[in-house]
Amino acid sequence: MSEFLQKAKVFFKTKIFRIIKISLLSLLGLLLALFIGFRIYFEQNKDSIMVDINKKINENISGHASIGNVGYKFLIGFPNFTLVLNKVELQDSLYAIHKRSVLTAGEIEVRLNVLSLLKKKINIEKVVLIDTKIDLYIDKNGVSNSNIFKPKPKTNKPKSNTETEIGEVDFKNVVFISQNVQRNKSFHFEVASLKSKIDYTDDGFQTDLFLDVFAKSMAFNTKHGSFIKDKRVKGKLAVQFSKVKNRIDVVTEDLGIGEDDFDIKASFGLEKEHPIMNINIKTTILWLNAAHLLDPHLFKILNHFNITKPLDAQCSIIGDMNAEGDPEIIVDAQIKDNLLVTPDGTVTDCNFSGRYINNFKNGLGNNDANSAVIVKNFTGNYNGIPISIPAAAINNLEKPIATGNLHSKFEVEKLGNVLGDDVFKFNSGTATVDFKFNVNIVALRISKPHFTGKVDIRNANMLYKSKNLTFQTNILLDFTDEALFIRNIKYQRDKNIVFLDGKIGNFLNLYYDDPENMVAVLNLKSPFMDVKKMLATLAYKEKGAAVKEPKKVTTKADAKKRIALVQKCQVVLNLNLDKMVYSNLAAKNAKIVIVAKNRHFFIKQGAIESCGGKITFASQLIPQGNLFDVKTNVNITTVNIPQFLTSFKNFGIKSFEPKNINGNLSAKANLSIKMTPNGDLVDDSAKGNLNYDIKNGSLNNFKPIMKVGKFAFPNRDVKHIVFNDLSGRLNMNGSLVNIDYFKVSSNVLNFDVEGIYSFKKGTKLGLIIPLRNPEEDLKIKNLKEREAKRYKGIVVRLLIVDGKDGEMKIKLGSLANDNKKSKT
Repeated sequence: MSEFLQKAKVFFKTKIFRIIKISLLSLLGLLLALFIGFRIYFEQNKDSIMVDINKKINENISGHASIGNVGYKFLIGFPNFTLVLNKVELQDSLYAIHKRSVLTAGEIEVRLNVLSLLKKKINIEKVVLIDTKIDLYIDKNGVSNSNIFKPKPKTNKPKSNTETEIGEVDFKNVVFISQNVQRNKSFHFEVASLKSKIDYTDDGFQTDLFLDVFAKSMAFNTKHGSFIKDKRVKGKLAVQFSKVKNRIDVVTEDLGIGEDDFDIKASFGLEKEHPIMNINIKTTILWLNAAHLLDPHLFKILNHFNITKPLDAQCSIIGDMNAEGDPEIIVDAQIKDNLLVTPDGTVTDCNFSGRYINNFKNGLGNNDANSAVIVKNFTGNYNGIPISIPAAAINNLEKPIATGNLHSKFEVEKLGNVLGDDVFKFNSGTATVDFKFNVNIVALRISKPHFTGKVDIRNANMLYKSKNLTFQTNILLDFTDEALFIRNIKYQRDKNIVFLDGKIGNFLNLYYDDPENMVAVLNLKSPFMDVKKMLATLAYKEKGAAVKEPKKVTTKADAKKRIALVQKCQVVLNLNLDKMVYSNLAAKNAKIVIVAKNRHFFIKQGAIESCGGKITFASQLIPQGNLFDVKTNVNITTVNIPQFLTSFKNFGIKSFEPKNINGNLSAKANLSIKMTPNGDLVDDSAKGNLNYDIKNGSLNNFKPIMKVGKFAFPNRDVKHIVFNDLSGRLNMNGSLVNIDYFKVSSNVLNFDVEGIYSFKKGTKLGLIIPLRNPEEDLKIKNLKEREAKRYKGIVVRLLIVDGKDGEMKIKLGSLANDNKKSKT
């Protein structure tokens, strides 16, 4: 090192070094003198230079250019010459119409290469725009402010040897606006910094452009809004211009837009009529970050969903920059092991490939009506239920329609995660779902669905909570365009076994739009049914007034509300029962049609075989609080009286037992009665009329008659009385039965009964007994003659009133006289 220093000291003392030093200082002095000369010349000729520059610019534009001041920056960009233009404004010839200047600049620096000027070549080393606004505008009538440069006249003269080249461009605080009102396009960028060094080639130029820009608007269609609105864009772009292709190509990696980085390849055609733009963007980004970069109408859709982990996405934008409306936009995304959050719930373990395209069918334009979202190979887990959608699409974003296929197989108990456990609780069983769906989407919610396919539930163990009812069942739901068909349902609980099939017409529309007006026609067959338990299953209790649907509800709440409405839909039950019981009434071959809606039950046709005869009936059950008002018309044909009375617990009568009366009863009744939701009749609530007819009747050990016969007919066998055909009419009012007439003609004695019989207190019956022995009268074939002799001889009149412990008390007296005494 010391040796090198010694040699350097020797060299600095040589004659050669002194010559080099003098030459450099002379050159520097010469250049300095030259720039001082330029400076003196510029200052002395500043006004004329301004006039020449303004004149030269105005000669080449159709409009007006003004420069407030011209300056010169000494030694800035040395050894080049730096010219400064202040308060520059360019206006086209139509400025009076649109009032928009093409350019207004606080300061423009133009740095010229002095040596190039000597070669008759204008080499602009650098152009700096400071505090500048570039405003390109086309109004609704197509009037533009950008047609500012005059066309060059055609000439055969050779091109000038003087060429103009710009080596570097620098923007500082520059606003760029391009607004086309006629085509609904608006671009607005605030450039904090833009730097570019340009390398010229035989075919054009290329440069690396460093920029820091705030995007206020990038609207390809102002009706929809702006992409990357209010986002910062920062990074390096490799830009290349080709004269042959008449195109600018841009490539960038890790360009920062907002909070994310993007790789972009783009090309911009420079044709005057149809300049084509082609932009391809790749990134790994969060769903909502991507949504915020899109225009508001797309963001409004995407914001209803979220994918929580970053996804790989690619976007292609292709279009004519002069054309009206949107360019073609295609967005592809790959979602792997992600979490999808939707208005209807969250899907975990989510995988699919998705595409958005706004030119779904060629020739229909780039618009919402021709847009589609295409999903392929979707898999995920929704509240424990696996979902597979091999292919699906949402077409027409103005009136979206979703189509596709859905498959799932899961444990039935998982339905509790979707529907909640307040109504049904599922404990076991499997469900298989295969659907083709075609549904409208309104405000991003399913509306008017049309789907076909099947839901097959096997060996499900279900608890109906409101009734604490547990049963096992198989269910096959077959959805077609016309109806929901319900097949192969088996219900078994205790001894009740039910096989069910049926259909709900127009189900696909009514379930969402008007579930209360659905009509379910169900065919129910059973080898054995306890009707009271079935009624208890069908009935439910009101829980107060109906609650108005809130504007926004959670999925489970919405499902519960819909289930509650479905419970109120109309159900037509066609019952075909081999055997049935209702309380103590046993029957067979029951065929019953029941219409149920909103706790109202209408039995349109009912027919059973019971007690050796047949009973037909038509009824209606109307809810009144926690009870039902039952109105019924009943026809009874030749039932066995003891069996019939036993079936109805002898109607609460304690004075005799069913075994005391034999015969076949036929009757017609028109009654109203109150009943509990469990099918129990409310005591003392029956009202109505009963017309009856008894054939082959007999009284056996009938206590009221035996008491009379013990004293009045000691020689007659009143323990067994056989009577002829008997008919009569009763009127019921609670616990009181008004007997219009009851006339018994038998082999032992004849008697008439009228008055009031009470199941509790208030019995007052008049008993008229002729003492003549009717045995001889029975030999008279003429009925009128036999009837005329009925009351010949002594007639005993008795009163039957309440006794102790439900027994009857008999005393002398007539009902008419007793009623007179009561009135007085």
